[in-house]
Amino acid sequence: MKFLDIRGLEVTYLGKTKPSLKIDNLIIEEGESVLIVGKSGSGKSTFINTINGVIPNMISAEVKGEISVFGKDPRRTPIFDMSKEVGTLLQDPESQIFNYTVVDEVAFGLENLMFPKEEIMAKVEESAKVVGISHLLDRETNNLSGGEMQRTALASVLAMNPKALILDEPTSNIDPEGTAEIFDLLRKFRDNRKSLVIVEHKLERVLPYIDRVILIDNGNIVLDILKDEIIDKSEELSLLGVEIPEYYFYLRKTKSSFSSNLKGFVHSCPPRFSGNVLVLSADVKVWTKDGKNLVNTSLSLNKGEIVALMGRNGAGKSTLLKAIVGILDNKLKSNLSLKVEDKDLSKAKLWERGTYIGYLPQNFDVMFVKRTVEDEIAFGMKARKNYDKAKLKQFLEMFSLQKVKKEDPLLLSMGQRRRVAMASILASGAKIVFMDEPTSGQDWYHREILGREVQKLREIGITFLIVTHDSRFVDKFCDKVLVMKEGKIVLSGKPEEIFEKDEIEKGFGIYPPTEYQVKKYGSLEFLI
Repeated sequence: MKFLDIRGLEVTYLGKTKPSLKIDNLIIEEGESVLIVGKSGSGKSTFINTINGVIPNMISAEVKGEISVFGKDPRRTPIFDMSKEVGTLLQDPESQIFNYTVVDEVAFGLENLMFPKEEIMAKVEESAKVVGISHLLDRETNNLSGGEMQRTALASVLAMNPKALILDEPTSNIDPEGTAEIFDLLRKFRDNRKSLVIVEHKLERVLPYIDRVILIDNGNIVLDILKDEIIDKSEELSLLGVEIPEYYFYLRKTKSSFSSNLKGFVHSCPPRFSGNVLVLSADVKVWTKDGKNLVNTSLSLNKGEIVALMGRNGAGKSTLLKAIVGILDNKLKSNLSLKVEDKDLSKAKLWERGTYIGYLPQNFDVMFVKRTVEDEIAFGMKARKNYDKAKLKQFLEMFSLQKVKKEDPLLLSMGQRRRVAMASILASGAKIVFMDEPTSGQDWYHREILGREVQKLREIGITFLIVTHDSRFVDKFCDKVLVMKEGKIVLSGKPEEIFEKDEIEKGFGIYPPTEYQVKKYGSLEFLI
């Protein structure tokens, strides 16, 4: 039986005049594993929500054409019935988890379908074992790490034993070790011939577990190829915003296959900026009320540097940033010695630190308090009594926001919203910017745009400290890497110095860009 059979599909959201997704013909056989790629906003989410019946049953849209999922039309099949055919793991697991404990979350779907209690517990234990969370069943869901939460959500999907799985950015919120665990699960699913649709930006990591690659752009399927054809199509994929490693172009040039010897490949590192003017130095200690140390380290930044802060989930990266900025959870205790441009800010209030240090959280939408872009950028200046109309115009131009200055920030694209947030921070006077996971869940096209924006701002003396797991972004755009482990910064150096260390993966949970491993092994065996 076919997993998916689509003919003449058009999906148009209410209030829109043009379809957001158009597919003339598409067939995915049962047992096939398909990777979906494309820029943010290209139609990938519309595609998967149409397959699982969320559109139009939960998200209103007009759906024309023929669509069959294991012989059922998801438009006319109740969601609870479709969940037996297709299980979906969302990009943000928090939005998928409803229950207080892990065991209740995994059992939730089965209870709603009124399975017998004994069968529910058997299926819960089985799915928990598959994803490696048997030891977490009695834990509270709000105390889980990102990786644990992702696996809990996946266990709840697997407990329903669907014929097919849709995995929407399954590794976007977890560290490289958690990513490796998710990909190990993909191997198991593939070995069991479960039908898979995977939306994932880490193309080279997911490559061993797929049969086909489908590229969606502007709501249309523009490429549908076997994975062995990726090398020949690497240029086209790259131009459409897909993350293509350097060695793909080497293989294409040499007319080689993935199984070829790659010892002739040379990875070219970009030039690194090295600042020599100290702008920030900090000694930070953070601990819980029961005395457990979360952070105990020192940090220094030079003017104009772009510094990456890396390490496992739970290493203390975000806690370090929040302690310096002054927005720690009041349940935690801290001791801080902080100097910025020779000014002692150790005892300074939040607003005073904010004059020197800007903080861009992962969810930067929470920063917006005004209804127009220009009012949002002006807000910080007015609050600090340094408003200047010419300065406001300068920042609108610097961040290419002139054309949308009268728009509501929350109605802009993700890239535009981020630029509004950064402009607001810098307009208020900050010369140092902390960014927490700015690349999480973003496609390579938008990550490259961010990297260029940051490097452009470095030219006017802005210093950046960026928390990220994205080693490819770090390699291309950052000057220096700081590695945290158990609350301490334990390694420091240029990206190539850090990524070439043998212990970086197992000791610190950081996966270098694949180019470094190709250079080390001379082949792609490490991927398999």
